[in-house]
Amino acid sequence: MIGIYSNFEEFLQEARAAGVEEDLRALFTLDVIFCEQYKDYTMVSIKDYSDSPNNLLVLSYDKNLLYSEKQITQHDFRLFKYTLQKKFGESTALTLLVLKEVLRAFSNRFDKINAQIDSFKDIHDLPKIEDTTKELRSFNNRVEDLLGLLYTLEDRKVKEFRTEYVAHDYNLLLSKAKHLQDRCRNHLQELRDIRSEIELRNTYVLNKHMEELAQIMKKLTALTLLFMIPTLITSHFGMNFAYMPELSHPLAYPTVIAVNLLLIIGVALFLHKKGWL
Repeated sequence: MIGIYSNFEEFLQEARAAGVEEDLRALFTLDVIFCEQYKDYTMVSIKDYSDSPNNLLVLSYDKNLLYSEKQITQHDFRLFKYTLQKKFGESTALTLLVLKEVLRAFSNRFDKINAQIDSFKDIHDLPKIEDTTKELRSFNNRVEDLLGLLYTLEDRKVKEFRTEYVAHDYNLLLSKAKHLQDRCRNHLQELRDIRSEIELRNTYVLNKHMEELAQIMKKLTALTLLFMIPTLITSHFGMNFAYMPELSHPLAYPTVIAVNLLLIIGVALFLHKKGWL
């Protein structure tokens, strides 16, 4: 018997009738794949990236229940009509169909992340790249969890799922999941490369600005030296004592001015030669 429910209360009622006593609501709080075997049944809880992410399976020999809002109908079981007649055939077919829907939701989510990454080729927004990297890393962890479940099923550690019944479909599903994981890893490396490229470009721009700032500081220092010369010399005329040279000799002022100009010209030529002016 296969029961598929989109209403959790109805699912819970059937699960209780099948002897399930665990707190099934608590499974919805988990952000990892849950797979646990009990004496007469196995429970599997998988969250995906669809609008209704919860998928909860109760698998046993004679009763197999699914809580999910995904559209899995009797028409989807048409390719498994011979499998359904075998021992644990119903639980195998139901689990495989759920896993296909989950992987499809994962792939759709990856396509959205991939579109974000493509936009970074034209827009170099480092904070957005960091956010996308974290999102993709978290997504990759979820894909690895899904692969872990698939490997568990492949190793026949869950008696209610017989891979030999659906070998072709299962191998295809496993290959798609591995391919999705490879794409995640490649895109994580691509994000690292984009981030490194942006950091190198920012470092280059920063160095250029530092060089320009150093040149400005050189010029300001040179101008300070030039203005300091006449300031020091002309400050002499503001000193208040009786024996100022300009009071005793008529050429004092012209001499001071000439020396002032010569010093300014000499210092300016020196600074120009050093490249400061």
